[in-house]
Amino acid sequence: MMQKIALLFLIFLLQSVQASEPVRIATGEYPPFTGSKLVDDGFVNHLIRQVLAEAGLSAEFVYLPWKRSFQAAQQGKYDMASYWVCEREYQQHFYCSDELYRGQLLLYFRADTPLPQWHSIDDLKPYRIGAILGYEYVPAFHQAMQKGELDVIMVSNDRLNLNMLLNDRVDLILLSETAMQSLLAEHFPSMPKDQIQAHPKPFLNYRAHVLFPKSIASSNTLRTRFNAGLKKLKASGEFERQWQRLLQGEFAPKLP
Repeated sequence: MMQKIALLFLIFLLQSVQASEPVRIATGEYPPFTGSKLVDDGFVNHLIRQVLAEAGLSAEFVYLPWKRSFQAAQQGKYDMASYWVCEREYQQHFYCSDELYRGQLLLYFRADTPLPQWHSIDDLKPYRIGAILGYEYVPAFHQAMQKGELDVIMVSNDRLNLNMLLNDRVDLILLSETAMQSLLAEHFPSMPKDQIQAHPKPFLNYRAHVLFPKSIASSNTLRTRFNAGLKKLKASGEFERQWQRLLQGEFAPKLP
């Protein structure tokens, strides 16, 4: 009898230890959605933290260059990857969460060199395009870039990319409207607002997801718990409250 009690206590103790271990999440810098210097780690990572809390779990975010964060998660070094589009090719190695939110990537240009109407990737071939290493773009963009059909300059972050645009080293850059507003407010507050403009046609409409590596046996179970927590968060109105915080700039970098 005492042996059974001891065994049950040991199982309970092991479960408690496991439950206290945080979910380790590989992520990158994309203000105001994700960022180590942002309030609450940014909109998306704060949302993930809240969703995991609904499931009784805590979160630990590890910031890496985007490409490395994806590869490390794929290898099972992290429990989740924040955040990505659920591409078909990714599904070979990851389970995808339910949709976090929907967004757009826009083509930005200098007001003195406007971009005329465009319909396909082919229409962008005459232009120099600034892009970020590790960011997701449409497959046709990557294919054209690999074939040398697009003149693309890759840099490590959006601030460098915008600097290239302002200094006439590229003609176009890709960014979401919210990310551009955050970038201008933090690094270019004195720049005239009409100096940079966005083409009205979205370059990409996307749906954001969290990825769970198939190389970890418990990933599908974690995804199920995550999706249940996300559903609760959206039903409670908390998701909408956080979305409004995003629109109001409340995830801007913390003051020193």
